[in-house]
Amino acid sequence: MVSTNHTLEVRATPLMELEQVQSNASTTESAPSSDPLSLTKEPTFEANLPAVTAADEIESVDDILAELNAIKLDGEGDNLLGDPDKVVSLMHEGNELLNAGQSDGALDKYREALTFSEGGEDSEVFFNMGIAYKSKGELAKAAVEYERALKLAPQYAEALNNLGNIRKDQKRYDEAIRHFDSSIKIFPDNPNTHNNLGTAYAMKGDVNRAAICFTKAVRLQPSYIDARQNLGLAYMRQRRFDVAEKEFSEAFQITRGVMLREEKRLESAKEIMDQANTPGSPLTYKERSEAGTKLNAVEQAYRQAKTKYQRSLSLLKNSRARRQASPKR
Repeated sequence: MVSTNHTLEVRATPLMELEQVQSNASTTESAPSSDPLSLTKEPTFEANLPAVTAADEIESVDDILAELNAIKLDGEGDNLLGDPDKVVSLMHEGNELLNAGQSDGALDKYREALTFSEGGEDSEVFFNMGIAYKSKGELAKAAVEYERALKLAPQYAEALNNLGNIRKDQKRYDEAIRHFDSSIKIFPDNPNTHNNLGTAYAMKGDVNRAAICFTKAVRLQPSYIDARQNLGLAYMRQRRFDVAEKEFSEAFQITRGVMLREEKRLESAKEIMDQANTPGSPLTYKERSEAGTKLNAVEQAYRQAKTKYQRSLSLLKNSRARRQASPKR
């Protein structure tokens, strides 16, 4: 069975990145030179201005204010401009809650953020709501939020990727493949989407196409453990045990290095924790108060790294045994 436990869910942040990965959700246009509010040029004065005559009258301040108040500014009425800074702040709070496993609290923050967004809509807020619902196991609601994000930003590659994962989880493989293909057309160099597309093909039973997708993911990111393991599993299904063993061996070396690195981080975090608990500790109050949280995070990272290492070792041993037992050609 092809591994599907690590298909990436990309999360939008208020300062979208996209490192990170670009959302491609909107484009920015410069103000045209004909725009009467454009400040790209200094105002110029025409020569031969007409002389002021006695018939000209000076408007009172009240008259000017009345004229200004009569002007309907953009954003008034039903389509309010909102408060972008407030949206950013609430999204940060929601993301922190989501990272802490508090999905309901995160959703409350995202909903509040929408009340400050322009017109009550924001593609990135909808996107993060989709992630929150997915973390709760509410796939249908997650899909709705990704679709709302895509309605506002049809070129939102990450939303297409995540919606594809939802459809894959729902065993709607053809839909999943369409969404992954659309995401790749927008962002062709995202290895995660190629890997996700491969898992959809594998679940549909098309191992040959799955292997092609996994190969693309590995070429884009050689250290991508899940894609290498998935490629090895696809080769095993094709009874190509020699190349399967090669992929599992590469994955094993990578996971071993990651596990050893996390092991050193864990030792360091434990030492800091011991210092924090020692009377007269040289650590600052902030360092002492954060020591426990950091230790918990490092312990979790180490457990995950160890699990991947053990799985890589198991797959490597299995592929070697299958290769040795297979008839010589």
